Amino acid sequence: MKHYPLAIYSDHPELHFERRVAARLAKVSVTFIHECEREELITCRRMLHGRRGLCCSDVSKLKIVRHLHEDMGLDLEAVDFVLQYRSQIATMRARLKEMELRMRRREASYLAEIQALRRRLSRESEREP
Repeated sequence: MKHYPLAIYSDHPELHFERRVAARLAKVSVTFIHECEREELITCRRMLHGRRGLCCSDVSKLKIVRHLHEDMGLDLEAVDFVLQYRSQIATMRARLKEMELRMRRREASYLAEIQALRRRLSRESEREP
């Protein structure tokens, strides 16, 4: 049976990969992972067997960092800026979606109130001779 260097972080239910495996998954070097960790772009966590590893979201983030750094030619500071900007955009989109939902609910309640007032007005007009 082949032994895979894969473990679950003791305080977190998410799957974690050793740096070497994470590097293969993200198609980067282990040195690049160390650089990204120094720049605080990713966070390595201690796994059950004592080694440090990356969760799935950090591996995905590494892929984005690699693309921005190697393919787009951005240095790691610029990559950090882009990632923060993306995060802010995602937050603003979520807030916008929430606001749209509240507006739709408010519109529905106003329409229901208008319908109720129309029915009431119709009943009142039918009572008058």
